[in-house]
Amino acid sequence: MTALKARDVEGFVAKPDLTAGMILIYGPDAGRVRETTDRLQAHFHSKDADPMALVSLQFGDFENPGERISVEANTPSMFGDQRVIRVRGATNAFAKEIEQTVDEGFDAILLVEAGNLTPKDALRKMAEKQKTARAVPCFADDARSLTQLAREMFQKAQISIDSDALRGLIDVLGNDRQITRLEVEKLILFAQDSKQVTYNDVMVLCGDNAAETMDEILDSAGTGHVQKLDTALSRAFSSGTHSSAILTRSLMHFSNLREMRAAYDQGKTLQEILSGGRFRVHFSRKSAMESQVRSWSAQNLAAACARLQTTVLETRKNANLDTEHTRQALLAIATIAARN
Repeated sequence: MTALKARDVEGFVAKPDLTAGMILIYGPDAGRVRETTDRLQAHFHSKDADPMALVSLQFGDFENPGERISVEANTPSMFGDQRVIRVRGATNAFAKEIEQTVDEGFDAILLVEAGNLTPKDALRKMAEKQKTARAVPCFADDARSLTQLAREMFQKAQISIDSDALRGLIDVLGNDRQITRLEVEKLILFAQDSKQVTYNDVMVLCGDNAAETMDEILDSAGTGHVQKLDTALSRAFSSGTHSSAILTRSLMHFSNLREMRAAYDQGKTLQEILSGGRFRVHFSRKSAMESQVRSWSAQNLAAACARLQTTVLETRKNANLDTEHTRQALLAIATIAARN
């Protein structure tokens, strides 16, 4: 088995024990998946390496992906550097396409980014059974890791922030890594002259009911309240919330729901699911979450996650239509929920 435990991920990323083959990076936190892949890419492809030895692909953008990966993985680098192929947005369909190539082996490194995958998902199963592959999970951050991330970003920018302000920032933002990065970058830009961030700065710039609006978006989509969702989305966009933040949180929400539903189907009670471990929710959302776990089927949740992943790709290709794509995707998901 080549599945890494969460506690082993940092050590592997710092010093991978694989010199060639496939590394699958997956999880509900798209921001952390991307960051982890960036670090692995930097390890295998240094700044001085041949630029042509790095190939970046978007799954779904090309026909016959299995054939394309096989060609790229077995094409030698012109200057002898190791070839690195990075594939973004992979789904379970990718597993069948590349299984033969991974079985046969190659000298390159194949970095594959995917969303949240359960142990039964084909792509994860394939990576975990191969000796020349590794499956790297990227779970949501906790308050400690996000506090460390924010502190490091402020220090690098030479901006000071007092402990109360830092604690308030993490409380406001929740446990999403990408949203935390975006908000810290906003605070750093704001403090370019003063070189200091106060608690009041955090509350004014980041605490404008953004967290409540995000929860309303997620729960309205998950419970099928289309009109409430549309209103919450309009409020979020008008206040400056980026579509990428909404999509990231939405994908995490429905990925978590998928795991909750699996636990529910296995006999766990809603109290056990919502009160323990990393799925613990605030009491104000408990009723909405219970309703969502009960009403959504595993099949519909998989479809919702796939729709969100596709929308992430669409917004990256055409940033001018990101809000429209985001709204359409979430309204479509809310419509499914209304039928559940």
